[in-house]
Amino acid sequence: MQPADGKRCRHCWLRSEEPVCRDCLSKPLAVRDLRSGFVYDGPARAAVLALKHRSVTGLARDLVKMSGEIRPAPDVDLIVPIPIPLLRKRRRGGNQAEHLARAVSEQTGLSYDPRALRRRGWWGPRQAQAQSRADRRRIVTGAFAAEPALVAGRGILLVDDVSTTMATLSESARTLLAAGATVVDAWTAARAD
Repeated sequence: MQPADGKRCRHCWLRSEEPVCRDCLSKPLAVRDLRSGFVYDGPARAAVLALKHRSVTGLARDLVKMSGEIRPAPDVDLIVPIPIPLLRKRRRGGNQAEHLARAVSEQTGLSYDPRALRRRGWWGPRQAQAQSRADRRRIVTGAFAAEPALVAGRGILLVDDVSTTMATLSESARTLLAAGATVVDAWTAARAD
């Protein structure tokens, strides 16, 4: 698996010679910082898809362990997985982001709470049907709800399986910040370059 390392934008983790890429300067994301373990290609892509669609849950610990030490910022104290709609979760036999978040919690010692953020609706629109980044942003706008009692005054580390357009991570972060979170960073197992 190819590590997602080298010079990258700290906000979106795409390759960049500058610490913050032009896109993130012109259209700031709600996520303060993103880090990803691997480039979403080859064996990393196969592992993420097996975790997501075949419920090979043991891969979550392996992906977290192989990605190296995850070091959340000092102001982060809660790990929150990206939720998926309930029917999708039932059909898949679980949520891959929850498995990854548990493994990140074990590695970092930070608390983990899947109740802090939930997906609105039973199924939700499919992001895979989106034709553009703008479509993906439109599809996830308003798709999440946060529990203020669990997130207010806390620094959050969002965890997901893969980051592509940043639409889901950014909308989740906006929702958490609106509910009183102080800062939202993110970690994904893989990053689509």
